[in-house]
Amino acid sequence: MSKRSPKSVEEKLEIVNLYLEKGKSISSLIREYGVSDTTIRTWVRKYKHLGIAGLRESNTWTRYSKEIKEQAVQDYLSGRGSLETIIETYYISSGSVLEKWLKQTVY
Repeated sequence: MSKRSPKSVEEKLEIVNLYLEKGKSISSLIREYGVSDTTIRTWVRKYKHLGIAGLRESNTWTRYSKEIKEQAVQDYLSGRGSLETIIETYYISSGSVLEKWLKQTVY
């Protein structure tokens, strides 16, 4: 377990499986496990994209090409998707990464 997440990979996988396979609602998982809806949605997205590896804490920064950054920002600003759908489409690690790119573009 890392300092960033109090949940182990096994606990994250259990929560993801309860959501995906058992049909438990996010609101019930929030109450039961004490994690936010954003966190659960992030785990589900990463699990769908990378499998169990997506639930492990990363010790490195993900590098994105200039083209991916520009396209993701352009898509968001033109209304082609919500923050969540854009990060899913371009496999961006989190909403805060896209928000940072948006701030850099605006200023």
